[in-house]
Amino acid sequence: MAQLQIPMIDKSFYNSTTALANKKVVENKIRPNYGSYIKASSANSGIPEEMLESFIYIESAGNPNAGTTAVGLMQIGAAGASDVIVQEKQKGRMTQAEEAIMKKYLGTTYDKTIASLKKGQMSAGTWVSKSLLYKPEFNIAVGAMYLKQLIDEFTTKDGVRMDKVIAIYNTGRYSSTAKKIIPSKKPISTLLADMPTVTKSYVLKLVGKNLKIKHETHGILNLIG
Repeated sequence: MAQLQIPMIDKSFYNSTTALANKKVVENKIRPNYGSYIKASSANSGIPEEMLESFIYIESAGNPNAGTTAVGLMQIGAAGASDVIVQEKQKGRMTQAEEAIMKKYLGTTYDKTIASLKKGQMSAGTWVSKSLLYKPEFNIAVGAMYLKQLIDEFTTKDGVRMDKVIAIYNTGRYSSTAKKIIPSKKPISTLLADMPTVTKSYVLKLVGKNLKIKHETHGILNLIG
C-alpha cells in the first residue's frame, strides 16, 4: 500500500470558491447517482472513492453520455477499454467482483476473448463496443482498472508519481507527451513545464492546491502499489 500526500504541488487550478462549487456537484449529482458503483469499484481496485469521484467530475461532470471517441463518466475509449481488460486478466489482477461485471456486460464475448488469449493470441484488438462504455457501472469499473494499472506502474520506493498517472490517463500511453513523461526523472514541479497546457491543468485539478481529490487543504490517500 502506497500513500499519496495531497496536494502534491503548491500550485492551483481552482480557486477556493470554484473548489466548493465542484464539491457540491460531487455531493449532489455524482455521489447520489453513481455512489454504489464508485464504492464497489473502489473496493475492487484499491482506488479511493474520492479519486474516482474526482476523475468522474473532471472527465464528464457526472454526465454518462459525455464524449465522442472517449466516452462516458470516466471518458474511456473502446480500444483502451479492450486493452485494459485484457491486461488486467493477463496479469492476474482482476478480482472476482470485477470479472462478474465484465461477464454481466460483455457476456460470451468476454469468455471467448479470454479463451483465445489463453491459446496464445497476442492481442484481442478492439473487442469492447463503444455503446457499453455509456453504461455507468461498466465505465467506472474499467476506469478504475486503468487507474489501478497506471498507479502500479508509476509507484516507486519514493511514492506514487500521480502526476505521471494523471498525464498518461489524459493524453494516452502512446502520445508524444507520454513518450516524454514516462521516462522522465524530473520532479512534478519541473515536469509540469514539459506538459501541454491542457494536461498541466488536468494534473493541477487533481493534485494541486484546491484540488478535486478531497477538499481539505492537505490529506493522505492510501493507494495500491
